[in-house]
Amino acid sequence: MTAPTGSRRRLLAGILGLSLLAGAGSVATVQPVDARFTDTEHAASGTFTSFTVPPATITACTVTNNGLGLFQSVTLVWTSVYPASGVRLTLTQGATTAVVPASNISTTGPSGGLYTHTAVLSQTLLSGLITNLLGSTTTLTVNNLLVGTAWTSVGVSRQLSMTLAGLGATCV
Repeated sequence: MTAPTGSRRRLLAGILGLSLLAGAGSVATVQPVDARFTDTEHAASGTFTSFTVPPATITACTVTNNGLGLFQSVTLVWTSVYPASGVRLTLTQGATTAVVPASNISTTGPSGGLYTHTAVLSQTLLSGLITNLLGSTTTLTVNNLLVGTAWTSVGVSRQLSMTLAGLGATCV
C-alpha cells in the first residue's frame, strides 16, 4: 500500500470526522440534576415566643431621720420572682453609678411565688458609694437578673432627695 495523497487524506479525514459526529449524536444526553444542597426542605409548623425578664415591684421607700430631722437612712423594699442572686440595686447621682453590695440586701421568701428584698442604706453606706448626698437627688434602681445570662429587666426606680443641710429627705 502506498501513502495516501492529498485528496485521499482529505477524504479519509472527512470520513473520520463524520463518523465521530455520528457517534457523538448516538450517545445519551446527560440529564440535569439538583445539587444536594438545593433540595427543598419542609419544616413542621410551629410558633416562637419571646421572653422578657419581669421587672421587680417596689413596695416601699422609707426615709429615717434622727431626732434633729437629719437624714440617717433609707429603706427600700421590693418583691421579685427571683431570689437574692437574681436582683441588683444601683444608685445613680449625675454621672456616678454604684452597685449596692449584696450583703446590704436581705431576702425572705418565697411566699406566693415572690421573694421580698429589703435594703437599708445608711448615710455612711450611701456616702461611701455616691460621695455627696447633701443637696442632691439619688436614683435607686432595682433590676431583676436572669442568672447565667446577660438578660436584665427594665429598672424600677425611686428618687431619694434632700436639702443641702440634710433636712427634708424624701423618697418618691
